[in-house]
Parts: sequence; C-alpha cells; structure tokens
Amino acid sequence: MREPEEREVSITNRNYWTKKIHRLCDVNNDVDGALRLLDHLCLRGYFPDSLNISSIIHALCESHRFSEAHHRFSLSIDSGCVPDERTCNVLIARLLDSKNPYYTLHVFRRLIAVKPHFVPNLVNYNRFMDQFCWFSQPIEAHKLFVDMRSRGHCPNAVSYTTLINGYCKTGDVVSAQKLFDEMSECGVQPNALTYSVLVRGILRQRKFERGKELMGNLWQKMINENDSSVNNAAFANIIESLCHEGLFQDVFMIAEDMPQGKSIPEEFAYGQMIDSLCKVGRYNGAARVAYIIKMKGFIPSLVSYNSIVHGLCKEGSCMRAYQLLEEGIEFGYWPSEYTYIVLIEGLCLEADLCKAKKFFKSC
Repeated sequence: MREPEEREVSITNRNYWTKKIHRLCDVNNDVDGALRLLDHLCLRGYFPDSLNISSIIHALCESHRFSEAHHRFSLSIDSGCVPDERTCNVLIARLLDSKNPYYTLHVFRRLIAVKPHFVPNLVNYNRFMDQFCWFSQPIEAHKLFVDMRSRGHCPNAVSYTTLINGYCKTGDVVSAQKLFDEMSECGVQPNALTYSVLVRGILRQRKFERGKELMGNLWQKMINENDSSVNNAAFANIIESLCHEGLFQDVFMIAEDMPQGKSIPEEFAYGQMIDSLCKVGRYNGAARVAYIIKMKGFIPSLVSYNSIVHGLCKEGSCMRAYQLLEEGIEFGYWPSEYTYIVLIEGLCLEADLCKAKKFFKSC
C-alpha cells in the first residue's frame, strides 16, 4: 500500500520515486512492492530510468527470480530505456548469476541491437564462455571468444584456459591443443591451470606419454607461479585426473618426490591425494599416502584420515582400518561416530570380537 501523503507527490518528482523504488528493493527486500509501484507509476505516465531498472534487476536476481530479471531487462531495452555501458555490464554480470547463458546471451544480443557500440567487459565474456563450456557447448563459447576479439578485447589466460577446458571436456583435444599453441603466438603465457586442464583432456584420451610430458612443464610453471589459487587448482586437477584414469603409481611417485616443490602447501598436496584416492575407492592407496606423510614428519588431516578408515570399513577391510585407527591415536585421531559404528559392526562380522570389545571399551 502506498502511504496517503504519496498521493500528493507529483509524478514528475523522479528523485522521490527513484529513492522509493530503491528502498523497497534494497532495504525492505520487497521487490514485488517495487514492481507494483513501478507499474502504477507507469500507468500515470512515469517513464522508468536506468536507476529504476537497475534496482529491480538486482532485487529480482537477489531473490533468484532470474527469468523475471531477464524478461524485465529485455522489456526495458525494447522500450528504449538502456542504461550506460558500466550499468549494462553490472546487470549482465547479475544475469550471469542465473547460470543460464542462453537467456543472458539473448538479452545481450537485444542490447547490442539497440546499442551497437556496447562492449561487455572481459570478465563477463569469460563468464559467458565458462558457462557455455559447463554445458559442453565449446562452439558457442568460441563464438563469444571471436566476438570478444572483434570488439577490441585481448583474450587473457583465463579466456584461453576456459575455452581449452571446454574443448577437452567434449573430447576435442585437437582444438584444445591448437588454442594452447595459439596462446604463446598471441603473447599470452599459459599458466599452471592452463597446463592442468590440457593434461586432463589428454589423459582422458589415454595419451599417457604426452600427458606426462606436459606434466613436467606443469611442475616448472607451478614453481614460477605467484598465484597460490592457480597452483592449488592446477594440482587438484592433475591428481584427480591421474586417479580417474587409474594412474595410481604416478600419484604415489608425486607423494614421494613432490615435483611441484614449495609451490603449494604440503598439507594441501597430501590432503588432495588422499581425498582423490578415496573418491575412486582406493582406500589402501590413500593409506599408503598417509604413511608417506608420517614418514616425512607431517600429520595427516584428521578429516582425510577418517575418510580412509571409514572407506576401509565399508569395503570390508576392517582389520586394516583397525590398524590405522591404532596408528592414528598416536597423533590425536579418533573416528567420527558413524565410522565408529561401522568399524564395530565390521569387526563383529569378521568374527574378531576381541578387537571389537577392546575398541568398544576404549570409547
């Protein structure tokens, strides 16, 4: 309901209505009230401006009503209410939060039709491409890559890595390799993450020798990389890929030699190996990494260690799980309640009642 005194406020008092709409959206979290007010004002001859549209779009996105946000923005474009370039980029970024690149691209194209000189910023282009690649549509992503260049942007390492990853995801390693080679030719240096996504694609094609050759380059890249988040993501990619392809001996060699040096924290590296091995059901392999950790003077993450013990119990290796439990007690490990129950049950099923009773009494 509108306050009684608002009936006296002139429709031409744009400053008042803009603040009112913004307050409903941003302060009161009442986007429906803002929409009703705006519709009522429009019936009285009010023409929404970019500030009104921006408030509405932000509020709809905040409420996860993305389809309405796309629709409202499209209507405003068609009615001739087009924000400035900076605001358009902000709104495109909000619409991309919907994770529906098709709808957002439709709005983008309508925007270009009425504002031909509008250029999305590089971050928005990269997000567009990443979302199309997520849906296994690297061709659509590549079209945006070409469009980005035609509008004056120079693709960066994120742009290339995103597209390389998209092609690798669909098994088109040839196109991915071409883009990788093109990077250096265009003066864009591939980073550790770029190498890791290409290696992952090559390993999926079972081209192990080529993949391991690139891994050698990856370790050097990681050592020279200053961004720890890039190194962490690259290392996680490689370990997950090796486990997924069954190359467990390579994981154990990395655990022993640590070819990445000090480019990532050792605790993170070992934790990633244990977690990746557990994900593919290689609990004894994860226990081997835990042993290497202890031999090097580190303490395994209690969460990771619990995953090993729990996994061994679930696959019926309760004697091995019990052995790890006894070793883990020395550095402060104790199983979670669920793991505790599974271990007791497993020991009973294996008819090792002595250990089951001993474990039960120690709790």
